[in-house]
Amino acid sequence: MKIIDNFLDESDFILIKDLLMDSNFPWYFNSGILVEDNNYSHFQFTHSFYRNYKPESNYIEILNPIFLKINPKAIIKVKANLGTRMNEIETTGMHTDYDFECNTSIFYINTNNGYTIFEDGTKVESVANRFVTFNSLLKHSGTTHTDEQTRVVVNFNYF
Repeated sequence: MKIIDNFLDESDFILIKDLLMDSNFPWYFNSGILVEDNNYSHFQFTHSFYRNYKPESNYIEILNPIFLKINPKAIIKVKANLGTRMNEIETTGMHTDYDFECNTSIFYINTNNGYTIFEDGTKVESVANRFVTFNSLLKHSGTTHTDEQTRVVVNFNYF
């Protein structure tokens, strides 16, 4: 696992953050977050930038500074997730993004008390402009948050 703080230059980061945090950015309701105990579902809003090896969003170019840094050979999926403030911090379910080996990365857009937790107990706090990369077969879970209005991350799966 590799964690990089201040991943992008401030000007590149602000362009992405301002776009994703803008009230006019197109987010889509998704009820598919499953809590580990399978008894309670959370919701989130998502924006698919790239899926099935092709762009799906007119906003894909805003992520070019990230693509230039990670230099992917092939992109599988890029999706932004927006969670709303909850009363308690809960994990949303251990999972792998795919059942084959590739790179998974998470780019944190805003700082909040949510985090990403891994099966071995490693915790990566949500810090703005932080980028974490790990093997796609490593089980992980996002969490809810309680301190900010939203928690926004961008997930990358690529070779």
